[in-house]
Amino acid sequence: MEDIIIQKAEEKDWPYIREKMGKYLLDDENADWPDFYVARNGGKTVAFGRIIDHGEYFEIASVGVDYYHRGRGMGVSLLKFLIEEAGKKDPSKDIYGVTHRPGFVERAGFESIEGEGPEEMEHKKHTKCKDPSRIHIVKVGKISA
Repeated sequence: MEDIIIQKAEEKDWPYIREKMGKYLLDDENADWPDFYVARNGGKTVAFGRIIDHGEYFEIASVGVDYYHRGRGMGVSLLKFLIEEAGKKDPSKDIYGVTHRPGFVERAGFESIEGEGPEEMEHKKHTKCKDPSRIHIVKVGKISA
């Protein structure tokens, strides 16, 4: 894997993040640059994602990796970083996500859940996704301190 630096997004990253969220059909509801983290390779922003606090649990959302940097482990590294950051904020909360690529997120520790997920996740699955039958609600679980 290439060397990457993961850090809080800066305002200068916002045009890139907005463009890629639209291109990759990612959740942009209530999205703003201060909520994001970015992965940089050689000083260039190549991946991004955010943590949404739903009160009783966190959601890892809007994760995107630049097409030309996929398959190099950057997305998994970013997911693991976001999970760790959420755990630092409140280790007692569960961490969820909604994805059409469960194999990808499983490499970072997510597992598809059986049955229904939290109300906000179900709502997202059934209203934001073109084909809910292809969408998985995934969960990391509680992070130990």
